[in-house]
Amino acid sequence: MGSPSQNFAQALQPLCERIPFDLALWPGPIALVGGSVRDALLGRERAPIDLDFVTPGPVIDRARALSRHLKAGFALLDAENEIVRLVLAGGLTLDFARQQGEDLRADLARRDYTMNALAWDLRTGELVDPCGGLADLEAGRLRAISEANLTHDPLRLLRAHRLQAQLGLTIDSQTQGWLTVHAPLLAHVSAERVREELCAMLASPPGADALEAAYGDGLFAFWLPELAAMEPIGPSDYHHLPLVAHTFEVVRQVDGAIADFGQFLTSDLQRQVSGGHSVATLVKLAALLHDIAKPATQQRDALTGSLSFPAHETLGAQMSRTVLQRLKCSREEERWVTALVQHHLRPGHLASHLPPSRRAIYRLCRDLGEMLPALLVLALADRRSTRGPLVRAADFERAEALTHLLLEHYYTPADPLAHPPVLLDGRDLMRALALPPGPIVGRLLAAIQEAQATGEVADREQALALAQKLALAERPQ
Repeated sequence: MGSPSQNFAQALQPLCERIPFDLALWPGPIALVGGSVRDALLGRERAPIDLDFVTPGPVIDRARALSRHLKAGFALLDAENEIVRLVLAGGLTLDFARQQGEDLRADLARRDYTMNALAWDLRTGELVDPCGGLADLEAGRLRAISEANLTHDPLRLLRAHRLQAQLGLTIDSQTQGWLTVHAPLLAHVSAERVREELCAMLASPPGADALEAAYGDGLFAFWLPELAAMEPIGPSDYHHLPLVAHTFEVVRQVDGAIADFGQFLTSDLQRQVSGGHSVATLVKLAALLHDIAKPATQQRDALTGSLSFPAHETLGAQMSRTVLQRLKCSREEERWVTALVQHHLRPGHLASHLPPSRRAIYRLCRDLGEMLPALLVLALADRRSTRGPLVRAADFERAEALTHLLLEHYYTPADPLAHPPVLLDGRDLMRALALPPGPIVGRLLAAIQEAQATGEVADREQALALAQKLALAERPQ
């Protein structure tokens, strides 16, 4: 970390150059505040860029006029407090908020942490620092402005660990005490806000560290009680870590798995699904939840004393759905995460019998579809987090080989196993076999596709012949 106090004007100048409008278009006092100022002082790049402005007002009418000038999207986030967002092409967002309190210093003193209570007065060029945030940045310290500021909005408790992990800071001892003491207050925060902070943790590379620290402070006790239920399960022959620590390690390993297969995965896992979060974030959310059913499914062998967890993936998918609904995730996010939890063991099963059969590859590709790359990342992260005494180097080699093999199939457009060509559709079958619409048509199409994958069917005529044979077998004798 550089020295934030050394020539702050020079550090902030590039940030000023990103402001996409002439300040003459906004009469009166205006200041840049928050994370963009903090990160500029630290020399950190932010992408996408978000600029937060505070002004005594009026905000709404001026921001609306500015949005027309910039041809930007306009969103009124909070009418009572006059908070407005402009969205420009390229991902730049500008948030304007009416100043709270008698002046800018009073506004800043209402915030969460001292490093977020820094402002750059764009009229005077002054760095406004009423709470000692610059000194805390210099010392690498995360310090709450006050206990009352934290309890006023308990989500700030959870935010502490994300900021600590992202910025490489140390939480000061007094703030740490407040986090632990007031953790129960998170029960009063809306599910949507908790979900967004959780996903922000997951989206950052050091997110697993933040999650683990927040869990240790009891900050997930209300929203994710399933994690605490995993505490009694310790290391085993295959797991070198207790179950809770293993869970956080799987989350930690996801980024490495993505990086190692980046030539395949980067664009697919960065894209967003309905709900606004990336596929990579959903993989990490699935990693957090993939073993939550182990406490409910554990069985101990009477002779050896070893534990097993039969069908924990199936119950885990059901329990994950409950968690996701509690957090008010979108239905599409729910579909992704529950599918990843449900199928997270399948790549491991295939890796234990290399090379997998054509039928096995086809079925996995068929069942997962566009989710296959995400599943392979989750399974590989899980394997890399499992290093008990019975695990051998060959287990890791097989997992890596399978991941590469399946990704090659998936990303080859004309691959006959991942993307078999359509030889017949439902109308073709109904016309050729005089079949009425019904479930039999779907069953025949599925059988034809699987026969293609195994090499039993190569063209339309063979597909029709197979369909006739199967349809005849289904008719009552």
